[in-house]
Amino acid sequence: MIGLPPYVLLVVFGLFLAGFLFFSLANIILLARFGARNAVGLLAVFIFIAVTSGILFLTWQSLEGTDWTANVPLFAIPASVF
Repeated sequence: MIGLPPYVLLVVFGLFLAGFLFFSLANIILLARFGARNAVGLLAVFIFIAVTSGILFLTWQSLEGTDWTANVPLFAIPASVF
C-alpha cells in the first residue's frame, strides 16, 4: 500500500491559505481606503473580516483531532487480488 503522511497535504493547504490571505488583505485595504466612507462601508468591512475569521476558526476546529502521523493511503490493492 502506498501512502503519504497527511502533513504533506498541509503544504497544499498552506499555499491556498497564503493566496487567500493575500487577496483578503488586499480586499480589506481597498474597502478601508475607498469604501469605508460611511456606515455601510464599515459594515461591509466588518462582515468580510467576521466571515473570514469564522472560516479560519472552523478550519482550525475541524483539523484539531487529526492524527498527522498516520499514513493516508493513495490506493490500496485488496489482499484477495493476490
